[in-house]
Amino acid sequence: MKKFGLSISLTKRQRRLFHGSLLAFTAGILVSAIFLLGGFNTLEWQIDDAKTKLLRGEATANPDIVVLLVDEASLSTLEPIVGRWPWPRSVWADVLEFMTMGGAQSVAFDILFTERALLENKNQSEHDLAFIESTAESGIAIHAIQLLHDPSNPLPNRPLPDIFKSKFAIPNITNLKQSQNNTRYIPFPGLYKNARHVGVVEFSPDSDGVYRRTRLFRDFLGDFYPVLSVAPLIDPLKIDTVEQTSNPPMLKFGGLKIPLDRQGFYEVNFYKDFTTYSIGSVLASIDELRKGNLEALYTDPRLLNPEKFSNKIVFIGTSAVGLEDMKTTPLESRWPGVFLHASITSNLLNKDFVYQVPAYWVVILVFFLALLTMRLAIFQDAILLQTIYPFLLASIIVILGIWAQANFAQNWDLAPLLASILTTWLMISGYLSATEGREKRRVRNMLSQYVSPSALNMVLDNYQDQIQAEVGKEEQMTVVFSDIRGFTTLSESLSPGEVVTLLNIHLDAMTQVTFDFKGTMDKFIGDATMAFWGAPLPDPQHALHATRAMIHMTRKVNKVNQALTERGLPTIKIGVGGNTGSVILGNIGSSQKLDYTVIGDAVNLGSRLEGLTKQYGLKMLISEFTQAEIHQQIPCALIDQVKVKGKNKPVKIYLPLADLDDPDLEEAFKLVEICHQAFDAYHAKDFLHANQIFQQLPDDPFVHFKALYDQRCQAYLKTPPPENWDGVFTLTTK
Repeated sequence: MKKFGLSISLTKRQRRLFHGSLLAFTAGILVSAIFLLGGFNTLEWQIDDAKTKLLRGEATANPDIVVLLVDEASLSTLEPIVGRWPWPRSVWADVLEFMTMGGAQSVAFDILFTERALLENKNQSEHDLAFIESTAESGIAIHAIQLLHDPSNPLPNRPLPDIFKSKFAIPNITNLKQSQNNTRYIPFPGLYKNARHVGVVEFSPDSDGVYRRTRLFRDFLGDFYPVLSVAPLIDPLKIDTVEQTSNPPMLKFGGLKIPLDRQGFYEVNFYKDFTTYSIGSVLASIDELRKGNLEALYTDPRLLNPEKFSNKIVFIGTSAVGLEDMKTTPLESRWPGVFLHASITSNLLNKDFVYQVPAYWVVILVFFLALLTMRLAIFQDAILLQTIYPFLLASIIVILGIWAQANFAQNWDLAPLLASILTTWLMISGYLSATEGREKRRVRNMLSQYVSPSALNMVLDNYQDQIQAEVGKEEQMTVVFSDIRGFTTLSESLSPGEVVTLLNIHLDAMTQVTFDFKGTMDKFIGDATMAFWGAPLPDPQHALHATRAMIHMTRKVNKVNQALTERGLPTIKIGVGGNTGSVILGNIGSSQKLDYTVIGDAVNLGSRLEGLTKQYGLKMLISEFTQAEIHQQIPCALIDQVKVKGKNKPVKIYLPLADLDDPDLEEAFKLVEICHQAFDAYHAKDFLHANQIFQQLPDDPFVHFKALYDQRCQAYLKTPPPENWDGVFTLTTK
């Protein structure tokens, strides 16, 4: 039989593995197809944005790059002097002269100057002439151009001037992808003829509106021009040849190898901080220079010394909201567009690139993770483990992805990898549910009538052992009984429907408390309940959990009574008794109906203690066997030493006074000591002193108890007990 059983087990394991492998392979194909078709692009962008915030939130751009911003303060300060935006171009002439004085390497304008300002006589304005002259004399000005596709353009594909093309187009281009640009905006002739270089400033967002990537060279009618971020490096890097390769996707120019993504775009590696100044500070410094106040440039922190710009690449852009050049990026929702250009230039200077992992490596890892997820989940019967292992695997993949980008600048596509894990897990979970769920459901139906949800889940982890009724076994457990006081009399005054409502409210509350403290609700016996602790979930603290449940059962009655009052029903009182001992545990009954229950003398004693609560006027009682397990944690007052009916050996009974987290726990332990002192005197036959100590106890919950012992002590004072009296009270009824 063992040999035959082993064969069955191996066959089942092999069948699981075969079906799981098919499902993992299917998941791999599905996820890879979605990935290669671009279905994860939007999700991947969002994941990349999160990585950028995590890894680049403190990154600082190359110190040789300076950004001058036309901010709100500059606009408001200069409006009384030069008027509203756009400013006269002589302002920019002054800025260029200031930068030339400081020895700036280049000045790149992220501002378009496409239209000439003409006077009434059609002559060019003095402001434009000043800007042209400054551009020519400085030799460091880089002006902005736009090349874009505009379907509404009435005059598309208007050629660029020959002098423009010959001066600024990159002469040697290999394999660069051409676009459908049909519209161009360039500086007016006086500027572009004297500019050092030009740079394309058009920057398009991804489909979700976030700016993340661009093409470093843009074409117009077959000629290619650098973007504004590359233009300052044309001379330093001697860029006259640009080549694009496809495997891996890369741009080669100026001795650099620039990684591209799979669509041929350059991914910006963002910076949080730039060396940034307000254009207003520059103009204020120029004004002080004109006044001959050179010392102020060194002493006034609001002014700028032109030497700050020595050998710097200076970008000039706008950050004022009204100038409409604020972009949404992974780092900020409103970012000055000029920072995008400055970021790319810093990337090129620092060789600070992000390398996108080739697609075939992603596909390989998709299949590998699908198979690994299948192996982790397919042989786990517990749903929790089926979930935890794939979740841990996904967490490891995310951590490794962040680590690879932080340490090696490798950008792994996490969306398809996580989708592979999730898809495989869902398929495997569905497979296990379909093939083995039926058998588990059969066991669940059999056990759910008497096993708590927590216990049921544990039993189902070994459901094959539970299909047949267990042979009874001896266990050390705690049993608790509860009962409604005077229920028979109470029910006579209620209709059948009201009786059912009352019982449902009460029994639901008792069951919930039992489950809250890791117990199993065995059965309902009319208005009474029977619960036990220690099985089927092993619980080495079953006595503690059972006692705490008893305390909370008596407290829960307040809420039960509140619910009963709201329905116009009478309130109730309960008694609860508990005992710890050796019991017989098992599925007891017939083949048609089983009860998962406990039997034995320890169970009978628990039932007797519940009945004794009426005689002592207390809400609950536990035996000395339960008290011995919990006395260091729960204060338990000695109530009596009794012989229950049918037993010859006396048992001490106790009242639990407080729960572990009660604020009066210390006071309760003091009451325990008073009770012990009273019983020491009582058993020593010093009944007068014993009664005096008993009466020191508070009325709540000892009022009936004190009256009982007052009656006993008075009786013994009148008629002393015999010499062999042992202080045990013998019960004649159940």
